[in-house]
Amino acid sequence: MVKEINVTDKLDIDQPTTDVAETTVDKQNKIDKKKTAVAEKKPRSLLAGLALVLVLLALVAIAGLSWKGFGFIQQLSSLELKLQQSEQVKVAINKELNNLQQQLKTQAQLQQHTSQRLAELPGADTDDWLIAETEYLLRLANQRLNLEKDLQGALAILTAADGVLAETKNPQLDSIRAILANEIVTLRAVPAVDITGAVSRIQAVQEQVIQLEWMPRSLPKAATEIETAEDKVELTTWQKFLVKAENGLNSMVRIQQHDKALPAPLTPDQHYYLQQNMQLMLEQAQVALVRQQADLYLHSINRTQAWLSEFVRSETAQAKALQQTLGELAKWEVAPALPDISGSLNKLRRYSGMQEQQPVNSTAK
Repeated sequence: MVKEINVTDKLDIDQPTTDVAETTVDKQNKIDKKKTAVAEKKPRSLLAGLALVLVLLALVAIAGLSWKGFGFIQQLSSLELKLQQSEQVKVAINKELNNLQQQLKTQAQLQQHTSQRLAELPGADTDDWLIAETEYLLRLANQRLNLEKDLQGALAILTAADGVLAETKNPQLDSIRAILANEIVTLRAVPAVDITGAVSRIQAVQEQVIQLEWMPRSLPKAATEIETAEDKVELTTWQKFLVKAENGLNSMVRIQQHDKALPAPLTPDQHYYLQQNMQLMLEQAQVALVRQQADLYLHSINRTQAWLSEFVRSETAQAKALQQTLGELAKWEVAPALPDISGSLNKLRRYSGMQEQQPVNSTAK
């Protein structure tokens, strides 16, 4: 038999089950809400920590920027101070420059005034002054060469004169400069004389003259003849008598043959005066060498050589050395041929004369 169950009863029976189910759902919802709340709290805490870290970093950055800003401010202050100092220095420099410009302006005015005053004077052209100076130098060079025989001095003066002509920048003077250049090259080609070396050698000869061995005061004895075994020959009685007679005659009279006359022996006074004369002759050779007097120089050297050959023992090494030295000195060219350097001077004088005639001719017209 089937039991009938009413729907109302069924509902009444199922009602407690629903409450239990709702309770379970609520609990589950609460749990889910707690989990959700916990899940939400974790990101928030992370965000809060991250925000705190960022804030700290920002504070550190701000502190660093503030420190750097303070340093920059100090640097700016130092730069401003230096800029002010440089401005002061610049002002001082500008002031000095203005003073210098004013002085230069004053000097320029004075120079212009002086130039005008000089231009008003007769013959006050700049070229005229330079030409006059060149003429004086050329005249001085000719005197130095012809009178004093000074090659180096004349060469230096000619070079200076060429430099003065170059300052004129006048093309009309180029022909004079060409002649002057030729004269300079000619002077440089003249062989230089070693005056210092020659004088030193002559002085050395003077010192050695006192120590020379002079000729003896008596004639040397003739060498005795020595008979050798080869000269001995068997002689007859008559020949032996002639030999004995000849030997006896030779013991009383001795004859010697000489190609040249023997010099007379010197007395002590003659010896002294001869030394003094040789010293004076060598002094004369030195003076002639410095003055480049070739004839007097050669005469002094040759005279000294003759005295050495006549009154000094020529076989000694010292006499031979002196003779050799004097022979070398006699060959020296103490006065080389000097060129003529008057061409440039004559040309310049003709040019100056033509320049002086031009104003006269223009005035006459």
